[in-house]
Amino acid sequence: MLNSIYETRTRLDEGYHISLTIPKDEYKIIYGNIFSEENATDIINNYLQHRDDDGEPHNIRIYNHESSNMIEIEAQLNYIGNRHTAYTKSNHTLFQKTEE
Repeated sequence: MLNSIYETRTRLDEGYHISLTIPKDEYKIIYGNIFSEENATDIINNYLQHRDDDGEPHNIRIYNHESSNMIEIEAQLNYIGNRHTAYTKSNHTLFQKTEE
């Protein structure tokens, strides 16, 4: 699924706004028909780890766009004052964030 994500970022006064667009079929392979903010958090954390991105996501939202057959995840990324983010696997989500 990570190779099918289209990313856009917008620079804000403090941090960035990130939007991840995912084909609904690829989303459903892992998460089924459950479009929750918990799943969106899991995806964005996994995506940021895959990109070695230390951004700290906040205000994570998920949108199920029926007409385009796409899923969109939006968040604010903060880079100021945060430490390097490490990730470890957990039983509840694909990845769990830890601070180093």
